[in-house]
Amino acid sequence: MSKLRLLDLVLLIVAGLLGWQARREWIDSHARDLALLHGGLPPAKVPGLAPLGKVDPLSAIAYAEVALKNLFSQDRNPNVIVDAPKPVPEKPPPPFPVAHGVMIWGDFPATIVLSEKAGGPQKGYHAGESIGQWKLVDVDSSFVDLEWEGKEFKKRIDELIDRTPIAEASPTPAAAKAAAAAPAAKPLASSSHSGPGIDVGGGFSSCYSDDTSPAGTVVDGKKKVVSESPFGTACRWEQIK
Repeated sequence: MSKLRLLDLVLLIVAGLLGWQARREWIDSHARDLALLHGGLPPAKVPGLAPLGKVDPLSAIAYAEVALKNLFSQDRNPNVIVDAPKPVPEKPPPPFPVAHGVMIWGDFPATIVLSEKAGGPQKGYHAGESIGQWKLVDVDSSFVDLEWEGKEFKKRIDELIDRTPIAEASPTPAAAKAAAAAPAAKPLASSSHSGPGIDVGGGFSSCYSDDTSPAGTVVDGKKKVVSESPFGTACRWEQIK
């Protein structure tokens, strides 16, 4: 029985100590809360802002580069852009002479028959000779080299041949009127078409394809002339002067 009482006493003492310790901690906690509630924090020291630098007054000249580099206004650039000079158009060469044939005999220099224009007088030319504005540089059976103002042109001979049919030319109104007023020529017995054909002007007339009258025949004041050319026989009627 005495042991139980002693144990109760010990438990009572332990309970008292725990209660005292709990009250002490509560008092300290309450004191801290009061101190935090009524106590103030010291003001923080904030450094002042640095003064701004001095601003220079606005000047229009300072923005000149902005205007000069404006991609949308090139005309504001004081540097005048000079347009490149236009190329001078190249001077066209004069008309090429008309070829009528080439004659080559052995060791003799080649000769080409040329005229300055279609229907012009024909003449034989050798390398080094000039015709009009052209100078003959070289010639062979197929090509001819011509020089003009230091420029050389190589042409095929068949390109320079005048293929205009003279016999198919239509008569002028004056020639047609004169032919209607003139008496009809008497045909020769050797052909159904004899005498001058179509008047081609300049006192010349064409020949009919079936005219078999000999060269030298005179009809209506015109004489039949037959000549040989590198391209065959040429026939015409010339006015007798």
